[in-house]
Amino acid sequence: MADQRTDLHGVFPYLVSPTTADGSIKTDVLGKLCDDMIKAGVHGLTPLGSTGEFAYLGREQRTTVVKATVEATAKRVPVIAGVASTSTADAVAQAKAYQALGADGILAILEAYFPVKDAQIEAYFRAIADAVGIPVVIYTNPNFQRSDLTLDVIARLAEHPRIQ
Repeated sequence: MADQRTDLHGVFPYLVSPTTADGSIKTDVLGKLCDDMIKAGVHGLTPLGSTGEFAYLGREQRTTVVKATVEATAKRVPVIAGVASTSTADAVAQAKAYQALGADGILAILEAYFPVKDAQIEAYFRAIADAVGIPVVIYTNPNFQRSDLTLDVIARLAEHPRIQ
């Protein structure tokens, strides 16, 4: 039987990151959201998905969100933590930190304010996947970015053992 935390399939909703007026993460609210989602039958949870956290939460807040989500799930479902940055080095640091916090995978989000070439896009995702020992899901939203994944880049990235 496959480990349910590494058998990535099904519904993995992006979670909102509830905050107080001063920016503190409401870990109790986030924990209840996680519990409610798991009870509703989701297959996993994705804190820091593409719901705006990249632009609006700082490093400490993002760390708190991932830690609280991992704790709230209590290994009942996989946690795939979102990583987004305009810097490859920062994205790699985030991925390593979230793996250390107990994330079961990484949702690598391409953030590009200016057009980047296929080689740069591929290098970004590869650097993240090379830095961790957990699965990496690649993600882009071309409506909000200047660059996108081409089929050729996706095909090359799919050869990486951790990219899913």
